[in-house]
Amino acid sequence: MISANAIAGLLGCGLASLAVVATAIRLRRLPVRARYAVMLFAALTLFVPIGDLPIAAYVRGVTGDLSAATLVLAGAALITQVTGRALIRRRDEQALCWLLALAAAFLYPFALGWTRFDPYALGFASVEFITALLLITLASWWARLNLVVIVVVVAALAFLAGAYESRNLWDYLIDPLVSFYALAWLLAGVRLPNSVSLSRNSRRAD
Repeated sequence: MISANAIAGLLGCGLASLAVVATAIRLRRLPVRARYAVMLFAALTLFVPIGDLPIAAYVRGVTGDLSAATLVLAGAALITQVTGRALIRRRDEQALCWLLALAAAFLYPFALGWTRFDPYALGFASVEFITALLLITLASWWARLNLVVIVVVVAALAFLAGAYESRNLWDYLIDPLVSFYALAWLLAGVRLPNSVSLSRNSRRAD
């Protein structure tokens, strides 16, 4: 019998997979009815058993259980592709990506054992970590950075509900997949203004 933790992990990986498929095929270019039909077919393909396991289970085997940050971004991307309406402001996504990049830089290098300090251990109900997270959430709410607030709230609720087998809050907040996404998003944002600036300068020179 499949455990509740496994079901939560499979649903999360399924959601992320659907978002990737929808973005890759540019679903929003299709007629509305076609969008729903394609997503329904993709969902059935992901969750209908092929052999012993569904495709979503193989995805989970590669990525592991996905964090709230990944799921919120994937869900927003999927809704945007299906409905054609953007849910996330650039300002919100930029703030979230900066926080994710900083968290990844703080978490992963130290977690490799390069020093005696292990930030991953803070995720086991550390008062300091929870306090810092609360302050970040309050500051984000005051600054109207709703995406950051949503990610933290979703992660906290999933952690309290024991959605995954892990009992470390870090695993509910961030994962390597969304860390790479945040870094790529920020680098793309840096290159875009530079390319625009170079284009303008070349036009002036002409």
